[in-house]
This record gives sequence, structure tokens and C-alpha cells, in this order.
Amino acid sequence: MKKALRFVDNANDIDGKHDITTDIIKLNDKHTKAVEIKQSAMINKPETKTEMASFENITQDEIASCAKNSSGSRGLTQIDMETWREMICSKSYGTHSQTLANEIATLARRLATDIIPHDHISTLRACRLVPLKKKDNGISPVGVGEC
Repeated sequence: MKKALRFVDNANDIDGKHDITTDIIKLNDKHTKAVEIKQSAMINKPETKTEMASFENITQDEIASCAKNSSGSRGLTQIDMETWREMICSKSYGTHSQTLANEIATLARRLATDIIPHDHISTLRACRLVPLKKKDNGISPVGVGEC
């Protein structure tokens, strides 16, 4: 959240994070509820598979390297990047850290090269809404995804 607010410059009307009040929570009811995808809205064309060559360098070592140099607040899982870094890079977890980094690398390669039904990854794409306070006391929701 701190980094998102840093990108907000003085030229716009954002004035920090809004306090969570009952009125703010009630705004969630205004969001359209999710519905099933209508097949008539989908583009029907043959699926194309991406070549693995571009993504083969996503390895457990690359994941660990990225984790060391990343930062971010917590998303839906309530796990921030500092905790992810600890789980992925710490020697105190023994081989579990390497196993986790390898599984994340496998997931990243699969997401980049395979066609995966939306139902299977909808949780990965979900986000937490954070209300930003406008200078006129209005609200601007920002979605915060997972690290």
C-alpha cells in the first residue's frame, strides 16, 4: 500500500488511505456479483500453445533471486513479501525452502505456457480492495493482488 501511495502524485485528488468504516464496507454491495461466463461472449478460435523455450529459465534459483529483491504488502493470503522471502530463501527451513521455490517456478512456467481454465486459477487472480481517500472525501478503490 505504501508503494502504491508513493506513485500517487500531487496533481491528482488522492489524499491517502480511507478509514474502514461501515459506510465503506457497505460500498462492497454496489459491486456487480460474479456470474457464469456466457459462451456466446467467448472468441472461438483454436488454442495456441506457447513455446516453453522462453520460460525454461524460470527455475527455483531464479525464484529465490527474485524473492530476495522483491517487496510488497500482503494480498488475500495476508502473507507479505518479507514472509515469502523468509520461506523461500531461509536456510532454517532446510529443503522445504528449495521445494517451495521449485513449486513456484513450476507454477509460473505452467501459467506462462499452458491454457488453464479460469475456474482453476480464479483465486490467484483475486485481489483485496483498498479504499483510497480523495481530497473531496470521496473514495477510489484500488485492487491489491498477491505478491
